[in-house]
Amino acid sequence: MTQSTVEQQGLLQPEEFDLDDLESSESIHRNDHTQFLGRDHSRLRKTLSSAPLWLRPRYVMIALATVAALLLVGVAINRSRGFRLTKDPPYSPPSRPPDGPVKQWTKPDTFKIIGLVFFGRPSVIAILDCYLKKHLVSSGGWLDEVHFVVNTDREEDIRYLDELVKTSELYKKITIPSLGYNEVWSNAVKRGNMYIKIDDDIVYFNDEAIPDIVYTKLHHPNSLDVVANLINSPETGWLHYHMGAIHSYLPERKPPHNPKADSKGPTAWRASALPEYDGDMDFPVKGIRDGKDDDGSTLAIGSPGGPPYQRHRWLPLPDDEKNLWRTPIAQSTYDPDGPDWGSWSLGAQKHYSFLHNLEKENLELYHYGHGIDDEREGIWDMTYGRMNINFMAIWGHDVLDNLPFENGDDELMLSVLLNKKLKRPLLVNTHAIAAHFSFRSQHEMYDTDLLDRYRAYANEKVCTEDNQIKIP
Repeated sequence: MTQSTVEQQGLLQPEEFDLDDLESSESIHRNDHTQFLGRDHSRLRKTLSSAPLWLRPRYVMIALATVAALLLVGVAINRSRGFRLTKDPPYSPPSRPPDGPVKQWTKPDTFKIIGLVFFGRPSVIAILDCYLKKHLVSSGGWLDEVHFVVNTDREEDIRYLDELVKTSELYKKITIPSLGYNEVWSNAVKRGNMYIKIDDDIVYFNDEAIPDIVYTKLHHPNSLDVVANLINSPETGWLHYHMGAIHSYLPERKPPHNPKADSKGPTAWRASALPEYDGDMDFPVKGIRDGKDDDGSTLAIGSPGGPPYQRHRWLPLPDDEKNLWRTPIAQSTYDPDGPDWGSWSLGAQKHYSFLHNLEKENLELYHYGHGIDDEREGIWDMTYGRMNINFMAIWGHDVLDNLPFENGDDELMLSVLLNKKLKRPLLVNTHAIAAHFSFRSQHEMYDTDLLDRYRAYANEKVCTEDNQIKIP
């Protein structure tokens, strides 16, 4: 745009423009009173035109507008730090003392908190049993009861459950008329209770997990459900990778000769005892998109991308950060149907990385999201994207009012479809950490020694002397 054009549009006054000329031309058409006011106005404008730049009205207005804009930005930032999805609930949520541990929270007493376990795998539930008993109200925890819903038709497994429920007065068995998630939910929940839905292959959850997701559910009542920060989940796994919580590990190719007891065996869980990986770093990632089915079938031991040997270890690579791109986690995607769900090797690396961080007490690596608070929560809003519900808090009436679930897919319904319909999001509390062992497409995980490691950790840190897990 030329200078003349700018001048014609009134965007720039020419240098020879004289305020006196303007005032004198205007005064010709006014009466004496108007001329007097014009001359007085002229003198005022001449005075302002000769004033320093910072006192001229135009620049004062610009300065005031800038200050107002900065104030608005400050308010926006302050509101984002105090992230709230809804107004405060009609009741006061539980609060944690400034420097107090979780056990000092005040447990809500106006409703029951029921652990709801979808039972079907005795091989892993022995580990979960120690955590459940630790968190019963009889042990100072928040679970008023634990209900095991029979979601299997194997008589041997059902007999195992019958013996398990005898070990606590707060354990109950629920039998459903037929298998399926609609049957499970319709027969297992009641109005007025909050349910902590827990899959039977949860092999770890931290002391804060149940109080934290209950807190978030009360603090954000518009949420439909609140899920823990899951170890071995497609969405959270990708985030853990990019938050620096995943370390370089690869499977040991051959069984070790005379391994040390603290690196392999019934008491081994510490990553620091593992020897460093020394071998070929080219390990192919195989998943359902590579021709593998998702029905529980496995890659053969010794096959490309399959487990090297039964109950094998994964070992840390030298130069952890430099070699991370050469490990399976580099294939991770933020996709519920991606390689994180379909590949056992990504799951194994996440679990070994978690045990690595657990030993070093670096679980803050898993904390992220809105409203991050070292003592309370960090919220990841799934914004109606699919999310695993392996460890979840939800009100009983929110389930009963919306049954049956479409296609019997409770995960799709409780993280996407129903959430969109009700405009109530699924939230992840990233301070509540729960380790989910495997999906049906990751059956090869049972050929690692990870169950041994989680069992060893539980026996040492969680189980009582009378409740030690037997070594298979």
